[in-house]
Amino acid sequence: MHATPSTPDPLAHARSPRQIVLCVGPGGVGKTTTAATLALAAAARGRRVLVVTIDPSRRLAQALGFESGSARPGDELVVDSPELRGGGGSLHALLLDGRVVFDRLVRAYAPSPAAARAILDNPIYQATTEGLGGALEYAAIAQLQLLHAEGRYDLIVLDTPPTANALDFLAAPERIHELVQNPAIRLLTGGGKLGGKLLGIGNGLVLRTLSTIGGGDFLQDLGAFLRDFAEVLEAYRSRAGDFQALLTSPVTGVILTTVASPFSVREALRFLGVLRERALRLDGVVLNRIMPPSPPLPAAALLRPALAAQLPGEAVEPALLALADAYAGLRAEGEQSLAAAQTIAEAYPDLPIWALPRREPPPTGLLELHELGRLFVAMRA
Repeated sequence: MHATPSTPDPLAHARSPRQIVLCVGPGGVGKTTTAATLALAAAARGRRVLVVTIDPSRRLAQALGFESGSARPGDELVVDSPELRGGGGSLHALLLDGRVVFDRLVRAYAPSPAAARAILDNPIYQATTEGLGGALEYAAIAQLQLLHAEGRYDLIVLDTPPTANALDFLAAPERIHELVQNPAIRLLTGGGKLGGKLLGIGNGLVLRTLSTIGGGDFLQDLGAFLRDFAEVLEAYRSRAGDFQALLTSPVTGVILTTVASPFSVREALRFLGVLRERALRLDGVVLNRIMPPSPPLPAAALLRPALAAQLPGEAVEPALLALADAYAGLRAEGEQSLAAAQTIAEAYPDLPIWALPRREPPPTGLLELHELGRLFVAMRA
């Protein structure tokens, strides 16, 4: 497989224009940087773009403006770059915060301001939005739906959690539906000790223990929260539409980022299979931090005189061995990159594959992100 020069815009190869791009992939592969790079490149081409990120590194946060002191999670920050001025495009960045998103949903979809205040003040709600597994994934879904419905951006790029949580992200709508429809929860929302007895937790010792852990009126607080919050979620779902339909519609595409290590490639292939099973539109794979293939090292007879001109005589042979070892490592990395691309290509013959070279150190500012966006190479488009 041969890498060929290409236009630095993987998003342009989608079969139809995308309004939403999900950036997914294993943890620690530079997925968040890839999302920011794609968003910045799209803005430079004249589109109004929002990049929604989960947890950027400190360097990337600074580049996007999250370290300005006044920036708060949930704010849509203007990303000011000389590369965007005069081009008609714009870039905003939003750091996703689950509590901010849920508070917005409650205020918008509760049946009354008093009902909204009751939910927001409920200690169970406060604990749920801050620590419940899957809450951040559902918040990402809700944020995406709300932003898309508002229509203020031509393109929304969402940096999803790492692979395991990203699968939770895809399953979140089903889990929320189960939460709302679960008969046991409906028993609890019927209130008080009757619901607790029917669930088998009506024993006085159990109730006292739960009250000690969760406060004096634990079951009442839990029942009120589940009842009221379920109403909010149902109202949101009925008005905002089916999220799964949005994910599988032609306006939404997926870019998977990975690196060339065998473990990451295996995990990427597994995730690609899940995405295909869920009927999402795959726009390509980005192989990040690759090393290009290297030609063989020149013969020792050619290298020895060059080293002798720079080093004492006794240091030449050790330097020659060290050079050969280091170069062998570089060649192995290059071959691993090609092997990774080949493995993905064999499993998904129709999927474009893009490469980004390793950058040391990683990009720390907008100009470096712009430069990175120009370095996309199509290994197969």
